[in-house]
Amino acid sequence: MYIDPKVVGVGILEKDHKILLVKRGIEPGYGKWSMPSGYINRFEKVESAIERELKEECGIEVKTEWLSNVYSDAKSPIILLVFSVSFISGIVKALDETLDAKFFDINQLPEMAFDHDKLIIIDWKKKFYN
Repeated sequence: MYIDPKVVGVGILEKDHKILLVKRGIEPGYGKWSMPSGYINRFEKVESAIERELKEECGIEVKTEWLSNVYSDAKSPIILLVFSVSFISGIVKALDETLDAKFFDINQLPEMAFDHDKLIIIDWKKKFYN
Protein backbone atom coordinates (compact mmCIF):
# COMPACT_ATOMS: atom_id res chain seq x y z
CA MET A 1 0.00 0.00 0.00
CA TYR A 2 1.31 3.43 -0.94
CA ILE A 3 0.23 6.75 0.48
CA ASP A 4 0.89 9.11 -2.40
CA PRO A 5 1.53 12.83 -2.06
CA LYS A 6 -1.11 15.41 -2.97
CA VAL A 7 -0.25 17.60 -5.94
CA VAL A 8 -1.27 21.27 -5.86
CA GLY A 9 -1.25 23.71 -8.77
CA VAL A 10 -0.47 27.35 -7.99
CA GLY A 11 -1.09 30.24 -10.37
CA ILE A 12 0.79 33.54 -10.27
CA LEU A 13 -0.89 36.37 -12.16
CA GLU A 14 1.15 39.58 -12.45
CA LYS A 15 -0.20 42.98 -13.48
CA ASP A 16 1.74 46.26 -13.22
CA HIS A 17 4.27 44.85 -10.68
CA LYS A 18 1.45 43.43 -8.57
CA ILE A 19 0.39 39.83 -8.09
CA LEU A 20 -3.05 38.43 -7.50
CA LEU A 21 -3.63 36.97 -4.05
CA VAL A 22 -6.70 35.44 -2.46
CA LYS A 23 -7.74 35.67 1.18
CA ARG A 24 -8.43 32.06 2.07
CA GLY A 25 -11.96 31.20 3.17
CA ILE A 26 -11.03 27.62 4.08
CA GLU A 27 -8.48 25.89 6.27
CA PRO A 28 -5.57 25.67 6.31
CA GLY A 29 -4.67 29.33 6.40
CA TYR A 30 -8.21 30.69 6.86
CA GLY A 31 -8.21 34.50 6.68
CA LYS A 32 -4.66 34.78 5.36
CA TRP A 33 -3.44 35.52 1.85
CA SER A 34 -1.94 33.17 -0.73
CA MET A 35 -1.72 32.67 -4.47
CA PRO A 36 -4.77 31.02 -6.05
CA SER A 37 -4.20 27.28 -5.87
CA GLY A 38 -5.79 23.89 -5.45
CA TYR A 39 -5.46 20.16 -5.73
CA ILE A 40 -5.01 18.64 -9.14
CA ASN A 41 -7.63 15.98 -9.74
CA ARG A 42 -6.84 12.50 -11.01
CA PHE A 43 -6.65 12.53 -14.83
CA GLU A 44 -6.65 16.34 -14.89
CA LYS A 45 -3.94 18.19 -16.80
CA VAL A 46 -1.91 20.44 -14.48
CA GLU A 47 -2.44 23.55 -16.60
CA SER A 48 -6.20 22.93 -16.75
CA ALA A 49 -6.34 22.52 -12.97
CA ILE A 50 -4.63 25.86 -12.38
CA GLU A 51 -6.95 27.59 -14.85
CA ARG A 52 -9.96 25.96 -13.12
CA GLU A 53 -8.75 27.10 -9.69
CA LEU A 54 -8.42 30.73 -10.74
CA LYS A 55 -11.93 30.60 -12.19
CA GLU A 56 -13.31 29.01 -8.98
CA GLU A 57 -11.44 31.26 -6.54
CA CYS A 58 -11.31 34.60 -8.41
CA GLY A 59 -13.87 34.43 -11.22
CA ILE A 60 -11.36 35.03 -14.01
CA GLU A 61 -10.22 33.16 -17.09
CA VAL A 62 -6.46 32.71 -17.39
CA LYS A 63 -4.02 30.81 -19.55
CA THR A 64 -1.24 28.84 -17.90
CA GLU A 65 2.04 30.03 -19.40
CA TRP A 66 5.30 28.73 -17.91
CA LEU A 67 6.48 26.63 -15.00
CA SER A 68 8.09 28.79 -12.34
CA ASN A 69 9.18 26.02 -9.98
CA VAL A 70 8.31 22.82 -8.12
CA TYR A 71 8.33 22.73 -4.32
CA SER A 72 8.27 19.87 -1.84
CA ASP A 73 9.24 19.38 1.77
CA ALA A 74 10.07 16.20 3.67
CA LYS A 75 7.65 17.30 6.41
CA SER A 76 4.68 17.77 4.08
CA PRO A 77 2.71 15.44 1.78
CA ILE A 78 2.15 18.33 -0.67
CA ILE A 79 3.98 18.88 -3.96
CA LEU A 80 3.47 22.38 -5.38
CA LEU A 81 3.64 23.05 -9.12
CA VAL A 82 3.84 26.82 -9.59
CA PHE A 83 3.01 28.38 -12.96
CA SER A 84 2.90 31.93 -14.22
CA VAL A 85 -0.48 32.65 -15.83
CA SER A 86 -1.80 35.35 -18.16
CA PHE A 87 -5.16 37.10 -17.89
CA ILE A 88 -7.83 36.38 -20.52
CA SER A 89 -11.11 37.80 -19.17
CA GLY A 90 -13.36 38.39 -16.18
CA ILE A 91 -13.50 40.55 -13.09
CA VAL A 92 -11.45 39.62 -10.02
CA LYS A 93 -13.78 38.85 -7.12
CA ALA A 94 -14.02 36.58 -4.09
CA LEU A 95 -15.99 33.37 -4.66
CA ASP A 96 -16.89 30.24 -2.66
CA GLU A 97 -13.50 29.38 -1.14
CA THR A 98 -12.17 32.94 -0.79
CA LEU A 99 -12.97 35.91 1.42
CA ASP A 100 -11.29 38.43 -0.89
CA ALA A 101 -9.18 38.59 -4.04
CA LYS A 102 -6.99 41.48 -5.10
CA PHE A 103 -3.62 42.55 -6.45
CA PHE A 104 -0.72 43.40 -4.13
CA ASP A 105 2.59 45.10 -4.89
CA ILE A 106 5.17 42.31 -5.08
CA ASN A 107 7.35 44.18 -2.59
CA GLN A 108 4.55 44.91 -0.08
CA LEU A 109 2.71 41.67 0.59
CA PRO A 110 0.21 41.02 3.39
CA GLU A 111 0.55 38.24 5.96
CA MET A 112 0.79 35.06 3.92
CA ALA A 113 -0.96 31.79 4.75
CA PHE A 114 1.95 29.38 4.28
CA ASP A 115 5.69 29.36 4.93
CA HIS A 116 6.37 28.47 1.30
CA ASP A 117 4.44 31.49 -0.09
CA LYS A 118 7.28 33.99 0.35
CA LEU A 119 9.84 31.59 -1.13
CA ILE A 120 7.60 31.00 -4.16
CA ILE A 121 7.28 34.75 -4.76
CA ILE A 122 11.02 35.39 -4.30
CA ASP A 123 11.87 32.63 -6.78
CA TRP A 124 9.19 33.80 -9.24
CA LYS A 125 10.47 37.40 -9.11
CA LYS A 126 13.98 36.18 -9.98
CA LYS A 127 12.68 34.47 -13.11
CA PHE A 128 10.12 37.09 -14.13
CA TYR A 129 12.22 40.20 -13.59
CA ASN A 130 15.65 38.85 -14.62
